Amino acid sequence: MDRTAEYRRSRRQFLTFLAASPLLAGMSRSALLDAFAQNTAASTAAPGDVIAAAKDAVNVFDFEAVARKNLPPAHWGYMASGVDDDATLRANREAFAHYQIRPRRMVNATKTDLTTELFGTTWDSPVFICPVGGHKMFHPEGEIAVARAAQAKKTLQILSTVTTSSVEDVIKARGGPIWYQLYPTSTWEVRSKLVKRAEAAGCPVLVLTVDLSGGRNMETAERFRRMDTRRCDSCHEPGPNGVYARRPMFTGIDMTGVGVNDPALTWDDVKRLRDSMKMKLVVKGIDTHEDA
Repeated sequence: MDRTAEYRRSRRQFLTFLAASPLLAGMSRSALLDAFAQNTAASTAAPGDVIAAAKDAVNVFDFEAVARKNLPPAHWGYMASGVDDDATLRANREAFAHYQIRPRRMVNATKTDLTTELFGTTWDSPVFICPVGGHKMFHPEGEIAVARAAQAKKTLQILSTVTTSSVEDVIKARGGPIWYQLYPTSTWEVRSKLVKRAEAAGCPVLVLTVDLSGGRNMETAERFRRMDTRRCDSCHEPGPNGVYARRPMFTGIDMTGVGVNDPALTWDDVKRLRDSMKMKLVVKGIDTHEDA
């Protein structure tokens, strides 16, 4: 581990300790925001630098400082948080640091090719847009704007179950098919309705999320949510399922008593889902070689 990585690791450990300690009460909201942002940012930009336009970005992490500056605390926390006190976020970043590119020389690099084929469709790049819920928390046009960007760069887009734009509208903006990510709701009736709607809209692939059946601990998101003084009634209705009442994929579906994830999910449920549709099925969230 180089000195920069060691510094970031030590800083994260300190902030984790600080966030759980009584000292946190003495920190101002702005101080906590700045501390967390400096901890998570991977940009090499000088401290305090915020790009004024997308064209000014040197790498994708330059957008992190812009988000930190413009987003309300709860929305920033949702996007920046990992799970289990950000342990997974740290593990992912540190794991990728161990991978190195081995460039071969004298191979005529005048024509490069990153195309990747998935289920008979060729994409310009293996990089794709992951399913993230609630895009309108970050941009007024939400997933529609993202779909137009995906179309411009011929990039695969996977739409979240808790999208803030309907699957039909996103496909129209994309000008072509997208994949649909499914949270396996605790009732087959709701699950089936979501699947049938995605298939009818033209989605060729369903991405089933299986790693949330036991819930997840997003401590960073929760800490920032508590710092947010806005009234959020216009987006979130009261109650545990209030957030879904205003999400377009749940229009006309009664979510009373229905969980978005099913703690009783088994491989039998995966087979039932597979047999109920014509879409291709991708299982998202496999962590062990035994499950694979």
